[in-house]
Amino acid sequence: MAYCSQGQKVQKVMVQPSSLIIRYLQNRSRIQVWLYEQVNMWIEGCIIGFDEYMNLCSGSCD
Repeated sequence: MAYCSQGQKVQKVMVQPSSLIIRYLQNRSRIQVWLYEQVNMWIEGCIIGFDEYMNLCSGSCD
């Protein structure tokens, strides 16, 4: 159990990765995808789709 600065208990909840991706897709949130083997490079944009293997399709990337 984690605690806030005021002594209140905060419950941590396990979230499925696909649920999180769907939430970012619906909210049109801007995300960052960090590349595994090139640690100094990342892709930033909005998720516009994904498949059952969690391959992401992103738009308006920087």
